[in-house]
Amino acid sequence: MNTIKWLMATTVTLLTLGGCENDDNNTWADLPNSQVRPITDKNRVIYEANVYSYSNGGRGDFKGIEKDLPRLKELGVDILWLMPIHPIGEENRQGTLGSPYGVRDYKAINPDFGTEEDFKSLIDAVHAQGMELWMDWVANHTAWDHVWVQDHIDYYATNDQGERPYSPPGWNDAIQLDHSNPAMRAAMIDAMQYWVREFNIDGFRCDAADYVPLDFWREVRQQVDAVRKVTWLAEGSNPDYMEVFDYNYAWEFSDALTEFGETNNVPALIEACKTLHKDPTYKDKGRMVYLTNHDLSAFNGTEFTRFGSNVLPLTVLTFTIFDMPLIYSGQEIGMDKSLIFSEVCPVEWEPANKIYINLFQKLTQLKRTNPALEDGTNRGSLKIYPTSNENVFAYSRVRGNDEVLVILNLGNYAVQCRFTEEVPSGTFKNYLNNTYEQLTEQGIPLRENGYAIYVR
Repeated sequence: MNTIKWLMATTVTLLTLGGCENDDNNTWADLPNSQVRPITDKNRVIYEANVYSYSNGGRGDFKGIEKDLPRLKELGVDILWLMPIHPIGEENRQGTLGSPYGVRDYKAINPDFGTEEDFKSLIDAVHAQGMELWMDWVANHTAWDHVWVQDHIDYYATNDQGERPYSPPGWNDAIQLDHSNPAMRAAMIDAMQYWVREFNIDGFRCDAADYVPLDFWREVRQQVDAVRKVTWLAEGSNPDYMEVFDYNYAWEFSDALTEFGETNNVPALIEACKTLHKDPTYKDKGRMVYLTNHDLSAFNGTEFTRFGSNVLPLTVLTFTIFDMPLIYSGQEIGMDKSLIFSEVCPVEWEPANKIYINLFQKLTQLKRTNPALEDGTNRGSLKIYPTSNENVFAYSRVRGNDEVLVILNLGNYAVQCRFTEEVPSGTFKNYLNNTYEQLTEQGIPLRENGYAIYVR
């Protein structure tokens, strides 16, 4: 990482906090234990890790992640999502390592990561910490040199030019599967059942789920859940697929965040938040909300590149606006480095920005314990509070007697946030400094790119 860039980001961070006590001297050991188990399975936090990038000192492995689990527990993680752990295809691979989404064998482990015993040890350790482990599953395509190619070429689709196998557009290192082939379906289901039955994994994040026929997923879920019920996250946003999946990506909202990073149009961001809450498809299901992930980091730049000095208030937004928030490796320490997952590109854990660490831990604690922030059926309603400043976004999540009030200054200058219509009534606890306040029409002062969180 560029040291000057790091120092600049750290300086901006120190200047932009609002409504937050001074956390400069906190360390991991100093912070309060946040491992309060979720009230339900509807208010969890997910953490994404690329095994190659995760550990210190170059290439990572399962043992490196297992060693770091106490830190993830302290951070407040409920679910550890590992990007694909299978051997990576070598034919037509892109980059030094190739993409982990070019799978060579669905029933094997990348030897760079360790052995089957190492993976089982990691899963056992994850469970001992009270967390779950989800595998990344690529059902749309395989590597060119997948073990099926030699003996089961009929498992692969034929394109309009009569070529079999062939690469989907933009994925030259992968070849498209034929999901209408019953034998291929049976082999895929068998492989997924294998990891549930033999390794006791807890869920699947399904890559490019919307590119795979829905009736395939119906069959897959029925057969895999017959072994043991696990949780299913779709990389996609097709509401029809929620018949099968428990979660999908809040993709349109991610696009709205990207647009906000380019325009700083706060009213448009507010409308996107309202839209997120309006879709009846998700009354009983959940969505994953994120500021960054492996694709965005690799292809669009870091959250600092995309959002500048608004990274902290937008982090607060993703944890409080809707459903399950994602943390991508290094995000929790304020790392400003793109992780290219086809290259040796390790997370740089030091120096870790303690302000980010402390804020993430407090946000996970809030998400995981406040009923107003639950997902699906129990989702707290969204209420917008108009203010006098076009760069301020004030909103609350309400469920019964529980309320989380968030005020974000998305501008580069300090403001006095004044409520122009309804004023949040009653006594609130300032969540970040443990004081109690009654809000008035005069509102509260916020530093540039600052934030405040109140609960009652």
